[in-house]
Amino acid sequence: MNMLSVSPAAVPTAQGLTREDFRRVQDFLDQSVSANTRAMYRSAWKTFEDWTSTRAVLGLPASPALVAAYLSHLAEERQLSVATVRVHKAALAAIHRATGHEDPTDNEGVRRVLQGISGAHGRAQRQARPLTAEALAAVRATASGRRSLGREGRRQESAERASWRGRVDVALLSVLRDGLLRRSEAAALTWGDVELRYNGTGLLQLHRSKTDQESEGVVLYIGREAAAALRAIRPADQLVDPKTSVFGLSARQIGRRVQSAARAAGLGEGYTGHGGRVGMVQDLVRSGVQLPALMTAGRWKSSRMPARYTKRQAADRGAGARYYQRRGWVISAISLPSRQERIIQTRGKNSSLPESVFLE
Repeated sequence: MNMLSVSPAAVPTAQGLTREDFRRVQDFLDQSVSANTRAMYRSAWKTFEDWTSTRAVLGLPASPALVAAYLSHLAEERQLSVATVRVHKAALAAIHRATGHEDPTDNEGVRRVLQGISGAHGRAQRQARPLTAEALAAVRATASGRRSLGREGRRQESAERASWRGRVDVALLSVLRDGLLRRSEAAALTWGDVELRYNGTGLLQLHRSKTDQESEGVVLYIGREAAAALRAIRPADQLVDPKTSVFGLSARQIGRRVQSAARAAGLGEGYTGHGGRVGMVQDLVRSGVQLPALMTAGRWKSSRMPARYTKRQAADRGAGARYYQRRGWVISAISLPSRQERIIQTRGKNSSLPESVFLE
């Protein structure tokens, strides 16, 4: 479903609008949210329409009571996660607002039902495994190894194919980390967005991202290793088309490439297209970067996500950790010297005495 649900046939008589006027309005409404968000909202709306049709009720506009019943159905009968239920709620709200109807989710009853769902079915959201600097080094060391092809794995990549795929994988994972990129952002990069500088570093121009719906854009820094990896896959100057995709992969394909590269490096399962983003944030925290700088680097408008990504690091810096660190320092400072230390200390005062004199 489009974000604006108006029949084109009715448009010519509606306030003098033509079909072309309607098309332009429709196009810009669709561009007001990211492609991924539009896809999620359309899928969620289709599910809602199917559910309302089985009850012979209208889904647009929906009443708060109908929305509360639907969200309860998603949680109880379909066993969807709380995060997914919230996506459905956001879709219903967005489509109602876009079509000029009152938002049925902006209701105290709906909010309390959602709180109840969170209490009954909520669980910690599984986080992508962090692609830290050490994990990326393991990928670099193994990326160009020949892999099996096909479901049964009876064929192997050629050396040439493995070499090229490995270079792309290293460039992809390096850029995901240095730029703290989301999958969709990496998929949207073109060679015109990449500046490889003479000092060995690089800059990336993001024209739009999940938290930049106004398309103001942002410029991101990448280090020498990531820039060198991009140079290794960049076409010759005379062949570079600024509009050509850097990686030639969709967001979903990027997720699969990250998983495969991590598996081939012996890192195990659980790595996703978000792994570079999570890993870089954790490495930045270890290096002493504070929350405001993290939020700027990751293009977050709220502290919730960086806080979730770094909760393990936060535990190591918490009050309990500081207490035991200080206590351990005090104990070590006042503890008695070891037997060998006593020998060395005493002999230092009277070096002419043999060591056997100090043996207990």
